[in-house]
Amino acid sequence: MADSDLSQVVAGLLTRINFLSAPRRAEPTVPVTAADAILRASARHARIRRRVFQLLVIVPTLLACVFYALIAVPRYVSETRIVVRSASSIRMSGLDMLFRTIGLSKAVDDAYVVRDYLLSRDVIRDLAAQGVSVRDIFMSPAADRLSRHPRLWREDSLESLYDFFLDRVKVIEDEAKGILTLSVTTFTAEDAHRLSAAMVRLAEEMVNRMNTRAQRDATSHALEEVGLARKEIADAQLALTAFRNAEALFDPSVSSVAMYETIGQLSTDLAYASAELSQVLQNSPGNPAIPSLRSRIAALEARIRLERGAVAGTETSLVGKVAVYDNLNLRRTIAEKRLTSAIASLETARQEGRRQHIYIEQVVAPALPDAPTEPRRVRSILTIFVVGFMLFGVYWILSVAAEEHAQ
Repeated sequence: MADSDLSQVVAGLLTRINFLSAPRRAEPTVPVTAADAILRASARHARIRRRVFQLLVIVPTLLACVFYALIAVPRYVSETRIVVRSASSIRMSGLDMLFRTIGLSKAVDDAYVVRDYLLSRDVIRDLAAQGVSVRDIFMSPAADRLSRHPRLWREDSLESLYDFFLDRVKVIEDEAKGILTLSVTTFTAEDAHRLSAAMVRLAEEMVNRMNTRAQRDATSHALEEVGLARKEIADAQLALTAFRNAEALFDPSVSSVAMYETIGQLSTDLAYASAELSQVLQNSPGNPAIPSLRSRIAALEARIRLERGAVAGTETSLVGKVAVYDNLNLRRTIAEKRLTSAIASLETARQEGRRQHIYIEQVVAPALPDAPTEPRRVRSILTIFVVGFMLFGVYWILSVAAEEHAQ
């Protein structure tokens, strides 16, 4: 190949390389207007709204349909109604008139106590003591995993069991009629009936314990007073018996009366003897009976002095014994009156305790459900749909407001 031909080939190659490496002319672009930007932003917001609608409404509703149609198991509800009554209540309206005819009336405060007990942790423990395990009932194999205890996000503990218990057991009070409605929801009809009946029994036992304690508190002081009065009577009687044995007297007052009668009779005899002596001395001063009469008068005077000394005037006289006897007898009398008053107070306390007794009457006995009433599937699905739609509505309003503000 000649040099001229080689030069032409090299020149052609260089020309081609320069053409390929040269920058290309930019293609003309279509200008973007404000209207196009608004349309694109609106389209983007519409896509976001559709996704939010699917997230808040469509997906939850579909999940609810799947759960309630295929997964959720039936639940049975046993309902019972009780009324707490007390004879001390004076409320006289509505249903109270019916119960007042049988001597009972509603105790509002005690109804609150019964309600609080039925919704307390103590009732779970007391149920277990009676052989009714709340944990086993709410962990029934018949239940689905999403509905039974424990929840998926909680551990199996007493607190989680108590929270689950409050979800499945409801106690509602009708303040106008004074009726407590106990509603128990479980996964089998037998468990619902058994748990409801056991809770009513526990409520009755709790009320009986309250009555027993109120009766004991009301009569304890009166019983103490009766015991003290009886002890005082026993002590006074022992002291009186010891005095009688020591003085050989049953009743010094009776003995003193007899002694005064003796002194009176001796005084009468002395008066007759003195009168007779005076008459004899006046009519016949030398009568030989005069010394005899004088001796009789002296004997009567000595006897009177002796009897009077036995009654009073010496340490061993009857007056001191009568004073001691009267003091002992007064102590016994006071103790007897105190015992009588204490017994009356005890009987009053017992009557007051009986008057304050509270009672539980079953208006409706625990029922054995023959068909499940929970869950309410259609209502639950509609509720989820409505709530999701409301949330989407709030989001839609906020997003439109933000979009208009941006424009």
